[in-house]
Amino acid sequence: MEWKRYLEKNSLKLILVGVLAAMVGMAVAGGGIAYADKASFCSSCHSMKYVATTWQASNHRQFTCGDCHLPQENIVEKMMVKNQTGIHDTYHEFLRDYPDTIRVSGKGRAIVERNCLRCHAYTVQTTFMSTGGQSCTKCHRGMIHGHIVVKEGVPVE
Repeated sequence: MEWKRYLEKNSLKLILVGVLAAMVGMAVAGGGIAYADKASFCSSCHSMKYVATTWQASNHRQFTCGDCHLPQENIVEKMMVKNQTGIHDTYHEFLRDYPDTIRVSGKGRAIVERNCLRCHAYTVQTTFMSTGGQSCTKCHRGMIHGHIVVKEGVPVE
């Protein structure tokens, strides 16, 4: 049988198979993205267990790690940052050379600041913070994760 005739005869079946495969692929990718945003995923690393514990005790425990630590403006930027930070964190987790005190990077701090303002815009608009250039985390640094010093994933007393 010739390919041309086969494609003409079975084109609808091939299109349906392609659409089904795309739907399954999107569902798997979407589920993976949603799972990777959860605290259970983030805290699966030894170095993040204590950070997750302090978050669990905070008044922001209803939010995922990604709600605060990843850009929310568009999915492309969110996924790029998630991949960059995931590779960075996995590298240091694998080598077990994470610092005693886990600190957010300058880029990460800017993302957190934007997300603070995204959620708290109404509250901030009536304060000196509304003029811009201020830092939420300067005053509220220990609000979510406490003031933590961690050695190999365990808090240091």
